[in-house]
Amino acid sequence: MYLKILKFSIAVVLIMLNFSCPKNEKENFALSKTRALKDTVGFSFTNTQIKSVIELSGKLEHGAIQQNLKKYGHDRWIAGVCPHDDHLLAGRVYVHLFQNLRAQRFVVFGVAHKAWKWGTQDYLIFDSFDYWRAPSGTVKVSDLREEIIDLLPDKDFVINNEWQSEEHSVEGIVPFIQYYNPQAEIVSILVPYMNWVKIEKLSQNFAAALAKIIKKHNWKPGEDIAFICSNDGNHYGDLDWGGKNLAPFGTDKKGYLKATTQDINLSKSTLLGTLTSEKLQNFCNRVWGENDLKEYKICWCGRFAIPFGLNTVKKMIENLGQAALNGYFLRYDTSYNLGKLPLENIGIGTTAPNNIHHWVGYSAIGYR
Repeated sequence: MYLKILKFSIAVVLIMLNFSCPKNEKENFALSKTRALKDTVGFSFTNTQIKSVIELSGKLEHGAIQQNLKKYGHDRWIAGVCPHDDHLLAGRVYVHLFQNLRAQRFVVFGVAHKAWKWGTQDYLIFDSFDYWRAPSGTVKVSDLREEIIDLLPDKDFVINNEWQSEEHSVEGIVPFIQYYNPQAEIVSILVPYMNWVKIEKLSQNFAAALAKIIKKHNWKPGEDIAFICSNDGNHYGDLDWGGKNLAPFGTDKKGYLKATTQDINLSKSTLLGTLTSEKLQNFCNRVWGENDLKEYKICWCGRFAIPFGLNTVKKMIENLGQAALNGYFLRYDTSYNLGKLPLENIGIGTTAPNNIHHWVGYSAIGYR
């Protein structure tokens, strides 16, 4: 009995150590477990909830979805930009991307919203969980994660379950992945502050690792593996932003039109058409602060996840000797204009206001 108690105590200590600090090493994955839910207010965590969100969103967006399918066809996306806001607010934009996003495994480049708190920058953040909690039980973390880590330089990443558990930008997307792809597996990677030089270096290493793995397994991008860049667009308004005024154009209808036009033009000029490093660097110049990466010019929270993720996929495709990726506009809207899906009786709600004084923009973009 004493021996059993001793073994149990040692196991508890090891698990606590596993969650306590970042590890710039290939940690023992045997200590892993299931990542719990962080947001049980804005995101679906039961089958009934995600089914209701997707069915109603699909019904309301039916005409626009059919137009996109007619315009772009049914070929699968290799990568996409997707919102991660409350499902009742952004559900109608989420569903556009997932019409043609049906891979076996997904690499999700998430936002590190609390990088300022963690004091982290210039490297990627992985988890060591075996599963992520989702509406239909769990989603398996792909063995692809360990393959990537084995090929990356140690200085390029840390493994930290605590940071991954504090972040919601991947969690909001996982229920959609599971609904549309019940057997799909995921790899979650958070992208904190890093300048363009660091993005280029890390994405080069990451793309080389991915290309090597894809060739080894004879995978087809878009079918066996796909990529999602998590992002909510402009965070706009003069109320309920922690005392900040994020409304440079004002909060009347004219200001709203200027801000949404700015969002759409940003996508059109930097993220659509043939994907190039020059366009992605231009995106960075448009959204980052002049002298401080912690500041914004335009409040897109995916300001690091998007350029790193897309630059990685672009370089991966080049390493595979395939045709350059092109970005296709699927949907743009805002929490103010869309309003809330009338599904509040299913047990989920919203975590922030949605009015002309406080709104968020959402973009869905597909790449193939």
